[in-house]
Amino acid sequence: MTSGAPPNLKDDAPQELVGYRSNEEWEALVAATGDALAALDEADEKPREDVRAALAGIDAIHREALHRLVRLFKEGVLEQVITDPAIHTLMGMYDLLPPETPGCRKVWDFLPQDDAGVSADPADTPPHWSPAPVDAPPADGEFAVCRMEEGTYVLARAGGDLFAFSGVCGEHGAGMREGSLNGYTWACPAAPGCLYDIRSGARMGGGAPLDCRPVRRDRARVLIGFGMPFTPSLAAM
Repeated sequence: MTSGAPPNLKDDAPQELVGYRSNEEWEALVAATGDALAALDEADEKPREDVRAALAGIDAIHREALHRLVRLFKEGVLEQVITDPAIHTLMGMYDLLPPETPGCRKVWDFLPQDDAGVSADPADTPPHWSPAPVDAPPADGEFAVCRMEEGTYVLARAGGDLFAFSGVCGEHGAGMREGSLNGYTWACPAAPGCLYDIRSGARMGGGAPLDCRPVRRDRARVLIGFGMPFTPSLAAM
């Protein structure tokens, strides 16, 4: 093997990283994958649902690993590596591009969306769990108002279970920091009689419901779900 000085490159040309495919072959692979996923609509229902479930699992694995990896990058590293088109595409799929960087088609754009049980998130919101900013879960009958990147949410415990819902009244559009919890009933501070069932988000007497979110525990953390369906634990009272 011979050695020597690297080939001259133009100062304004980004260095192309070497992989298993050329950039043109990478673009062709992405396009072919999109076509293959779109063809799922023509498959029988059971195989189609099995494939979608597998793809969702793979997506969740990649999303978790990539978010952890990017947190380890030193300042400026991400901006350097995304000059490569393959890395740029991957980071764009998982919302990891710097804010000022144009995105790309996301992996969930390829997946058909069901209408039933879809949350109130925008269509391009990736499914993810965010830790609630609390030192400990609230005690039964208590609640905490959580300011998160996704907005302000109330984390409450009633009947031994945890519930999460928007900190903004669905009927009045007002903040509910001064609201109160009585059993499964949440009282909005904006107007007397504005009551919600936190198990379903339904407003008693009718009206705009609360934006409720799935909740789960992960060791000491409480996680609130976004971009995923919410299943009411009970029908409206």
